[in-house]
Amino acid sequence: MSPLPEDVQLPSGWVCKRIDADELVFAHGTGGLEVEATCVDGAQPLPFELTQCWEVTCRLRARESASECSIGRVTTRAAAVEALQSCMEQANRLVRRDGSTDTLTPGAIAGEIDLRGEIPSATSGRDTTHRTTLRH
Repeated sequence: MSPLPEDVQLPSGWVCKRIDADELVFAHGTGGLEVEATCVDGAQPLPFELTQCWEVTCRLRARESASECSIGRVTTRAAAVEALQSCMEQANRLVRRDGSTDTLTPGAIAGEIDLRGEIPSATSGRDTTHRTTLRH
C-alpha cells in the first residue's frame, strides 16, 4: 500500500518529513514550518462515539521555541491528507502575497482552512487551540 494516494502532489517548497500508519508530517523547505496529522484513538472525549480520528496541527519552530495551532479533527486519513494539502497551499499563498516566510504563523494558516470530514465540536464554531512553548 502506498503511504499517500498517487494523485497527491506536494505544493512547491514542501517535503515529506515522516509518513507512517498513524502520522503524516510535512515541512516547508525553509524555516521550521510543519503541518501534521496524527491518528488519535477514542480515549479523548468527543461529542459522539468514535474509535479513532485524525488531529490536524500546524507548527512553527524557531530556535528554542515553537508555536502550534490545532486546526481540528477529521474522521478519515483521506480527509487528513486533504486538510494537510490545504494547509500547505495556504502557507504558499501567504508567502506569495507577503514575499517572505517571515510573516507566516500557524494561526494565519489555520484561519483559512475549511476541514472536510470535520468532527463537530461540543462548542459552537471550530475550536482552534494556539500554543507557544519554549524548549529547555
